[in-house]
Amino acid sequence: MPLPACFSSPSRFASSLLVASLTLGVLAACGDDAMPEPSALSVEERQQLERQITELEAEVTRLQAQVSRQQQEQGQAEQENAALTTQVQTLQTQLAEARALLESQDWDGVLLRLDEARAEVERLKALLLATQGSLSLVARLVFGDRPFELDQSFTTAGGDTVRFSELRYWLTNVKLRKQDGSTVALADSYHLMDVLKEQPVEGTASPTVLPARRREQVDVSSVPAGTYTGIEFSVGVDPTHNDDLSRQAGELHVLSNMTSVSWMWFTSYIFTKTKGQYVPSAGGLADFAWETGTNPDYRTVSQTFPSPVTVNSQQQLTVRLRADVATLFSTLSPRTTATINASNAGARATLSDAFQSMFSVETVENPDR
Repeated sequence: MPLPACFSSPSRFASSLLVASLTLGVLAACGDDAMPEPSALSVEERQQLERQITELEAEVTRLQAQVSRQQQEQGQAEQENAALTTQVQTLQTQLAEARALLESQDWDGVLLRLDEARAEVERLKALLLATQGSLSLVARLVFGDRPFELDQSFTTAGGDTVRFSELRYWLTNVKLRKQDGSTVALADSYHLMDVLKEQPVEGTASPTVLPARRREQVDVSSVPAGTYTGIEFSVGVDPTHNDDLSRQAGELHVLSNMTSVSWMWFTSYIFTKTKGQYVPSAGGLADFAWETGTNPDYRTVSQTFPSPVTVNSQQQLTVRLRADVATLFSTLSPRTTATINASNAGARATLSDAFQSMFSVETVENPDR
């Protein structure tokens, strides 16, 4: 459809304003009169410019909040922080200039500043989309269809009645899997997951007590931006760190009460602890204690997301897993194997396989921030 004659040779201001007006659907059809000079800008057209400035100011305020949160949560390098801050300040200056030019009725100047600001907004958005994001990994403990709790009685698949006094395991070496099958490792991801009562730490020169706690969530603040299709992590500690307790990473520490001098001929981390009581054939209660911790007990879990997810500073990722403790008793019974430790290689392997199998994906949440 041809433009009306009054727009046959519009100025830069008139052309840009026409596009904005047609987009908003508010420009009245022109008559046979010539296009008005900028100094004769109508009230409605001036309001359009004011509205565009206000909308951009609101967008800049939103982006500024994202930049501030990114800097606080992610601990970006000083150079990256400075670049993000400079872009926000440039936008604020451009919009302040646009308002001043609006007051002086320099319409072309206003449009120039708005164009520059829109381009700067897109550059800032692109930078934020390429900036690292965060991950929350939740491993919710259950026993079959019931929430997992200490001092509660549960019935295993083999008909045993068990109750727990402690459950602990190392969740380590978290990786996100990309669409091409490669993985991105998350730094220092050595996390101790547990449900335990207050207990003294063994082997310390002075008395040290671990407080009671329940820990089922891991929060990682520095996740490289990208698109991911799954997650991988391990149960246990890799040989590099397991064979040398002086190598510290993440939460690895001898005061965690998860090391042992009884694993064959070397000192290492205990990968998993499952302790409690069971009802033996003769009745009453008896203790069981299952532990793993040699290098062959190290297992890796791999889970695929229902659909690809995007991680960056503007889109967060929460992965919720179901960790079913009942799986540990699918092929083991405390009635026949009350103790698993360094001397029970076969039972340790079975128990390690069961820990590997206990996890499944419940939900994957990937909302905008």
